[in-house]
Amino acid sequence: MDKELKGMVPHYLGFEVTNTGRTRIPAAYMVDSGFAPNGTDWARGEKVHVSGGRADGVDLPCADTAPKTPAPGDSYDTCVTYALPEGVGVLSLTHNADGYLDEGGAVATWPVEGGLKAASAGLAEPGDLVRVRWDTDKDGVLELPATLKSVRRGSTADLAGLDLGLNEKERRGVPYYVSVTYTNTGPKDLYADQADRVRLLTEGGRRIRGKTPFVLDTKIPGCPSDWVARTVPPGDSVTECSIHLVTDDGDKPFAVGFAEAGRPGPVAWRAPLR
Repeated sequence: MDKELKGMVPHYLGFEVTNTGRTRIPAAYMVDSGFAPNGTDWARGEKVHVSGGRADGVDLPCADTAPKTPAPGDSYDTCVTYALPEGVGVLSLTHNADGYLDEGGAVATWPVEGGLKAASAGLAEPGDLVRVRWDTDKDGVLELPATLKSVRRGSTADLAGLDLGLNEKERRGVPYYVSVTYTNTGPKDLYADQADRVRLLTEGGRRIRGKTPFVLDTKIPGCPSDWVARTVPPGDSVTECSIHLVTDDGDKPFAVGFAEAGRPGPVAWRAPLR
């Protein structure tokens, strides 16, 4: 196994494929390329390519059995292996129509029984003070005391006329405003741009990055924030608001995460949705 997979746990995704079209599927081995299990840490499982058999002759527990070109009406069962870190469960399964997880692609989501309960066990409560790791570049990593203040559902009308660089699907999405307060415990002024590391974590397993107006002094109803780039003196606090677009019908916020420096998973609070 690759060194990156040491200590990882294999998970086997078995599914059935049916060709409902009028022509043969030209490359059936690519059908599974859009699938991915989402862990209870809101990270995607890593696909593992396996081939051949075991040395003792026992078949692999999960093997791709896709025929080369399934005809119209044909069905087949197949299996794909994914690796997740030890102690991480599966929250959901997603399929991205274009093979990439972004805010523009069509996504289908299947919840996994017990996934949300398992993910909830590791969350901080709204208002809890959590020390998040922030890389200051020049002065190294600081641990900033941070508190999730609010998660509010907004309106697309709030964003009218703003230059947020949204794609077509995002423009039809539902905006949520996330406010987090940080305290500068370092010896020097802290540049206030931590909102870039905030992720809205959804029930479907999505990690949604925030959007920031290109015009920094923009005022957005329901998302109060000082967009003007500035520094925070030692001992002072700043509250920043980030805009997150939920584009999947039926999906909704479940938690708020902060992508920490030097750590794979986000530290997260339960979302106090308003």
